[in-house]
Amino acid sequence: MTATQEHVVTGKPTAGFHFPKPPSDAAARRDISHELHHLHEKAEEIKRAPAEFHPRLVLSDHVRGSSPLDKIADGVNRICGSMWVFLGITIGIIAWLFLGNVIGFDKTPWPLLLVILNLPQLSIMISLQVSANRAQAASDKRAIADHETLIALHEMAKQQIDILQGQDTVLALLNKFASTDMPGRQQAMQQCIDQILAEVSSKPTPA
Repeated sequence: MTATQEHVVTGKPTAGFHFPKPPSDAAARRDISHELHHLHEKAEEIKRAPAEFHPRLVLSDHVRGSSPLDKIADGVNRICGSMWVFLGITIGIIAWLFLGNVIGFDKTPWPLLLVILNLPQLSIMISLQVSANRAQAASDKRAIADHETLIALHEMAKQQIDILQGQDTVLALLNKFASTDMPGRQQAMQQCIDQILAEVSSKPTPA
């Protein structure tokens, strides 16, 4: 089982964890359908505490089933998608085209070669469709994880904008107080001090 790591929105890594692999490809598709069905509830949960959300790293291996049939599908897809197999088949076909006429075991229009090439086509087409289904499942799982991450980032951006707007309001009030209220209060304080000094200076000094 592949170990991955989550990263919080601030970019600091958290402890590693094991991504739960589905028992089969069908179970993976059911899990994706369940996540899509409850995506609204998950989004609301993220909005309540976006800073506590941990983005997920979703790889194709995390969505692949672990049943015997799925392992066979993995092997077939690896073989069919190998460039070495492509080169081997291509070289073999070219050699067959020439040697078939030279040796005489399969002359033009090479009926035996055409039969051999046509026989596995149906199985290969099904294998390609299985591979496409797996790729689509991984893409859907990754899209859900990215959507949740974007929701958390959007909510944190909204909170930052609210904080900045609050700071602007406080700065505006301080500026108003410093420009209008403070000079008037300073003048009133100075008048009060002058009155006190006048009263003190007018009283006779005791002998």
